[in-house]
Amino acid sequence: MKNKFILVLIAIFAVTLLASCGKEDPLLIWVGSESVEFYQTQMDDYVAAYEEENGEAFPYEVSVVGVDTGSAASTFLEDMEAGADIFTVAHDNLGKLTAGSSGIAPVTDEALLAQIKNNNSDTFLDVIKNTVGGQEYTFGIPYIAQSLVLYYNTEFLDAEDVLTWEGIWDVAKENNKQALSLAGVDGFNNSFLLLATNAETGETSLKLYENGDIEANDATGDDIVSILKWGQRFFTDANGAKAPTDSGWEVELKDEISISFIGGAWHYNAASAALGSNLGITILPTFTITEADAYGTVEAGTEFRSGTFADAKVFVMKKNSEKADYLQDIVKYLTTPEMQEASYLAADNLPAYKDAATEFESMADDPLAKAQLQMFDYGRPQPFGYDNRYNFYFYSKGGPEYIMEILENKSGTTQGGFETDAAIVAQLEKITNIWKTGNAE
Repeated sequence: MKNKFILVLIAIFAVTLLASCGKEDPLLIWVGSESVEFYQTQMDDYVAAYEEENGEAFPYEVSVVGVDTGSAASTFLEDMEAGADIFTVAHDNLGKLTAGSSGIAPVTDEALLAQIKNNNSDTFLDVIKNTVGGQEYTFGIPYIAQSLVLYYNTEFLDAEDVLTWEGIWDVAKENNKQALSLAGVDGFNNSFLLLATNAETGETSLKLYENGDIEANDATGDDIVSILKWGQRFFTDANGAKAPTDSGWEVELKDEISISFIGGAWHYNAASAALGSNLGITILPTFTITEADAYGTVEAGTEFRSGTFADAKVFVMKKNSEKADYLQDIVKYLTTPEMQEASYLAADNLPAYKDAATEFESMADDPLAKAQLQMFDYGRPQPFGYDNRYNFYFYSKGGPEYIMEILENKSGTTQGGFETDAAIVAQLEKITNIWKTGNAE
């Protein structure tokens, strides 16, 4: 009996010791499901290196778990105690994560801050910060990037045709096809016209929450009016662009109803299945304003480059985590250029590293990666991470639908249609108001 009692005490002591060294409470990392194996392997290596360098075991088990990165922020906020110590979100989710007293911790390690500054473009550096308690901090550490590109059918289109929308449109007319399919008419998948920039200067009058200011929104510039007038001709032509149909863009590409499609890397497998060996990939084309489209200071003959949201996926860290002393070093390890290239090779994660296109030889023969990185020259990050209202106002309060009404020249609106410049301007004023207030009027 005495021996049994001693064994029980030993067992209790062992459990207590195990818990005290963190083995019962793993350090949890959330990444996209496609990346779990890669990052678990890297963390296993990290733990082994820690033990070799320090002469003692890393104090925690490290568990890498796959989550939907699009909803990770919301999942974390539902139960922050159960949430991961390090997890992946799109950069524009930072607003909801830092609202109030903030659920995530800022970066304070000087070496990590220097690595972030040295390895990322200014566009990313501007959107990974937020202000809490009157002080600006860096909260996100970029490691994956994404942008929209053009998928096209090489049976009909060659490299010259896809330089311009007019080239694609002409081929569609010649073959009685549809020039373009869209994945959706939301403000992301149908952003190529709103976000277009002057092909020569790279400029646009479009203002979207500039510097995080809710008043700094404007969609009424002469260039925006001209671009949407061009887009209206494109969308109302029988062989031009079309909003998504019940059949879906995959069927439209496979059945050769449509000859091009705007999508992201997450659409690649479906596009490849639809087009097979006829799949081509390139940057989004240019288009040229005609006399019918010219408005105000924008002259006929002005060329614009289609735009995109060029976004980063970032690691963030739980605020007040019991493992806080270890998190910044882990994130620094997981976001080096070398690690980003390895992640690209293992899991097709496009690097956020600003010099990836020129330094990573592994990307030289990958048309999807090259097109995405090239589109970063014509893109802008979604500017919604400053405040949790911005994403909601931009996507969910009617703005994208108002833009489609212009492009499709919908009748039955308060204007009766959008044949006139005045009607288009009035609609753009409503869109601007929505971005500022959540209401059209």
